[in-house]
Amino acid sequence: MTDEQPRLSRDELLYEKVIARYLEQGFVERFWLAARIERHFRDPDCRFVLVSGGPGAGKSTLLAWLTQRHALSPRYFLRRLSSHPLASGDAWSLLLSIGHQLALLRPELMRVDLDVQVTQAVGRVAEAGRVVGARVGLLHISPFQHTAVQVAQQVEVAEGSVVGFEIARMVADSRLNDVGNLQHLALIEPAVRLAASDPTAMVVLCIDSVDELRHQGRDAGRTDILEWLADCPELPANLRVVVSARPDTELLRRFRLAQADRLREERIEPSAAEVREDLLKYARAVVSDPGIAELPEVRRVGVEAVARRIADHAEGSFLYLTLWARGLRDAVSDGDGERVAGLTRLSVLPAGLDGIYEYFLVVIRDTVKRREGNQWTHVWARVHRKLLEVLAVAQAPLPLKTLLLLTDLAGDRAHARQALDDLAQFLSGDNRAIRLHHVTMAEFLTSADEDRILDDWHVEADESHLALAQRLLTEHGDSWATCDDAYALNNTASHLVASIRTAASARTRRQAEQLLTDLLAVPSFGLAKSHRVGVDDMLGDYVAAYVALSGSPELEEGLTAVLARLINEGRTDLASSLHAMLQHRHDVADLNAAVLRRLSDSDYLERAIPNPRNRAAARIAFSHGEAGRLRRLGGTDNLDAAHRLLAQAIADVDDVDHVTSARQRSSLFYDLAYLEALHGRLDQALTWFTESAEAAEEAGDRTSAYISRLVGLRHGLLGGVVDPEEYKTEHLSALEHFAGEDAQGPNASRWVMNAHAHLADLGLLTGDLDLVVTHLQALEDDPWIQQNARADLVLIFRARAAWAAGHWAVAAELFAQALADDLTDPPSHREALSRDLYYYGQAMAGLGDVERARELWQLGLRCPDHAGNWPWKPKITEALNEL
Repeated sequence: MTDEQPRLSRDELLYEKVIARYLEQGFVERFWLAARIERHFRDPDCRFVLVSGGPGAGKSTLLAWLTQRHALSPRYFLRRLSSHPLASGDAWSLLLSIGHQLALLRPELMRVDLDVQVTQAVGRVAEAGRVVGARVGLLHISPFQHTAVQVAQQVEVAEGSVVGFEIARMVADSRLNDVGNLQHLALIEPAVRLAASDPTAMVVLCIDSVDELRHQGRDAGRTDILEWLADCPELPANLRVVVSARPDTELLRRFRLAQADRLREERIEPSAAEVREDLLKYARAVVSDPGIAELPEVRRVGVEAVARRIADHAEGSFLYLTLWARGLRDAVSDGDGERVAGLTRLSVLPAGLDGIYEYFLVVIRDTVKRREGNQWTHVWARVHRKLLEVLAVAQAPLPLKTLLLLTDLAGDRAHARQALDDLAQFLSGDNRAIRLHHVTMAEFLTSADEDRILDDWHVEADESHLALAQRLLTEHGDSWATCDDAYALNNTASHLVASIRTAASARTRRQAEQLLTDLLAVPSFGLAKSHRVGVDDMLGDYVAAYVALSGSPELEEGLTAVLARLINEGRTDLASSLHAMLQHRHDVADLNAAVLRRLSDSDYLERAIPNPRNRAAARIAFSHGEAGRLRRLGGTDNLDAAHRLLAQAIADVDDVDHVTSARQRSSLFYDLAYLEALHGRLDQALTWFTESAEAAEEAGDRTSAYISRLVGLRHGLLGGVVDPEEYKTEHLSALEHFAGEDAQGPNASRWVMNAHAHLADLGLLTGDLDLVVTHLQALEDDPWIQQNARADLVLIFRARAAWAAGHWAVAAELFAQALADDLTDPPSHREALSRDLYYYGQAMAGLGDVERARELWQLGLRCPDHAGNWPWKPKITEALNEL
């Protein structure tokens, strides 16, 4: 059972309506800016171009235009108030969107998962017999690829069962593809194939408004777009990524630092002559329209003078001009002379975005005054202000029914309709949903500027978030199981989190905290959201809430209960989802630990999951997860507990192999093997590494099979039971695989690095200095090391190479740097620390500092026995005896 992904039309997938709106009549082609950006495309070292500018500077329109200038240009428009299923701001949605776009535009670029051709001739199939043309145990497919199967069977007599093609289990849920997988499947591999078929072609990926992430936070527990941009692997030479953002030094810092060598920047400066000329061109087009050019004030001053003055008022913002033009056209259409006069009397028209927002709101308020007479304050407070309070903090476009519910105006549709007409120039949407036209309007309404808090339109964000959540809870709190309000399911928890984050008073914060705890402490809301929206989104609510509450035992119990109920229903992928969402978040480590402890506890599972088959599968999956968590914590007690959990999980596999996959068994066997190896139990470790590799081969995962074999070989070499030539041959074969197109998953690039490190180790252990130098150079240039800032790995191999060459002074200096944080007493739990202490001690002895050598070696003997130190302690003992 997997979550269904939203079915997107071509228009939704390619943002065609969004782009059309940006490029509608009046659009100004900014050739000067496009030329600056596209100049960087010709730089072979460039992969990213960052375009920055203030709100309303035309960044989104520019990127929309760039998508039309390039033949293959996937695009992603990140919007705070977006209902687009794949515009949430996390790397997963970005890559999924890109992959689907490329699959739609150039399907031949997407890899075929399976190409099977079988021809079979069968005489007679008996009644109890069964013939299968082709069978695959477990097929993992990406969301973008296709499966091609051709089976031709000729059967003369078929009394039994004849099957052309059989897949025991097919996993097509893109949620099971982590970012490492998706970036290759969705973008990198298609770009590489494009280069092979057309060396001159280029992929131009446009990502708009990454500054929106400032407001979204990291509630979903996933890697966001900027994190992915900072951490992504080396991109193909035919790929360029254009990113737009407001100037936000802190938000963009990591991206800029990580990609400094590959990043080029262009800034849209409001005062630039080219910017002013663009604004003037737009203003001329508006003022030259016959309906506006003939207005008395325009005729008196002149079209050109009006255009120049309004362009100056805009202060570099196209959005200002758009609002002014829209307001003026509406006033002309309505025959409202007073509004027309106000908008064309440029000496009193305010400048800047905030100025024009305030101006239009004053005009609207004055209109309500004239229309409602003495009742205007009542109507404004009950209708207009209510609408602004809801729209200013809405998390997505609001269906009219939901908007009326949240404003409590369902019983007064006439006033609501009139107020929406009054506010129309600030709104976007269609018959299905309404939102503010631009995020800057929401920022203006909720401004923390003390001079604005008494404005008739000011909105206290924390109170409005709380009020919306309370209204949704009143409406649906007793009936989440039958709730069909997508907005309520998607956003009730996020409104409460937002209220906590923006709380200006202790009272508001306490109220929001209590409501959020009550909502998530019981499973009804989480279950409903999992069923109707998705498990990842449900987990995102718990992650965001747990962070906002700075921890919560009630949420730990609530999330565990939700997962247990889903497991009992037959969900088999929840341990993977939990791992992907929580494992790498330090701020929810306690939540992850609490859930894993409960769901790997037999007593809890017995009570919470009545279905015995599903209970057994959960025990295996979550015991594996808990063992992994404990192993990463380190320490004797944790490692012993992890060993017990893994051993029990593997024992359970024999009883419930129908609910485990070969891939799952391979991972279980690998983790147990590694634990055995850390403790020096070599025979057991090698047995489990072999089992792991065989299970990976059964799953069709050659990458994991190679990894299991290589780690087993390395420990076997350290234990003296593996032939060096066999070791070398297998590693060179693995290197070829890891660097090829058939390598699967995010670990392939890391294992190119690991294979070089293993071969350098071989040179160290066999005295082959040439082998050490060759693979040290590969590590110096390794992309994974550079992208992940792991210079520490290169440093330690430089130290080891200097030791191997007998350069004692260099080796000692490098070891002192590399081990600076580990030379504590007792020593750290760093894996195989005693090895480098052995080498370091030899370097010091070679320099004549026998006492320092003795200190280092004695420290090496005190290294933990459960951290892979077993091959080196006998060597240290021998060295000490020879002093």
